[in-house]
Amino acid sequence: MRFKPQYITPALIFCLLLALVPLQNRIRNLRQTEGLSENIAILPGELVSGIIMSGFRGIAADILWLRCDMYFHQGQWYKLLPLYRTITFLQPHFIQAWAVAGWHMAYNIYHEAAEEDKPKWLEAGINFLKNGIRHNPDRYDLYFELGWTYFHKAEDYANAVIYFKKATEYEHPDYIDRMVAHAYEKNGELKKALEVWQELQKKGTDSETTKRIFKKSIKRLRREVKKR
Repeated sequence: MRFKPQYITPALIFCLLLALVPLQNRIRNLRQTEGLSENIAILPGELVSGIIMSGFRGIAADILWLRCDMYFHQGQWYKLLPLYRTITFLQPHFIQAWAVAGWHMAYNIYHEAAEEDKPKWLEAGINFLKNGIRHNPDRYDLYFELGWTYFHKAEDYANAVIYFKKATEYEHPDYIDRMVAHAYEKNGELKKALEVWQELQKKGTDSETTKRIFKKSIKRLRREVKKR
């Protein structure tokens, strides 16, 4: 019976790639022993180098993403991080991986960490999202995720304003415009918050609920501004 290529499954391909890891490690060790230059970088938590994975990056990322889902449901947060780093290395435009990993660091691991380690994990989540933005600068998603982390978790409203506003420079959901106003208000910039609400009101909306929110927010902020 002739072997048919279509029977090669993604899992089999990935296993074959993993089988190359010891050989690659041996080659790297020999190169270091002989003082030869090393151009293949294996990042922490990654299984094989980018060159070995070239052509199979999407398959490998999909398999690792499934493993992430398993660890997530088991609550094994720390095991997720090497996988997320590998996935984002293999597929740097996979927005969800950047967003979820940043959230795990800033929220889940932060919650489980000792009190003295919490700031470290919050910073790690923020830095991971910033790295994702560097790879995906022309989409709103990670700007919003970072803005929300500053707003909700770090309570750093000045930076929340910066990243929410940056998110609005690209095609985005309407609620992000409202988050700009909320962040301005939390940061004590009531006049700017009022200006944002007024501008949104001018743009109009078909939702009666949203119209009431605009009207209520504008009325309240006008009252607050007058008190100052």
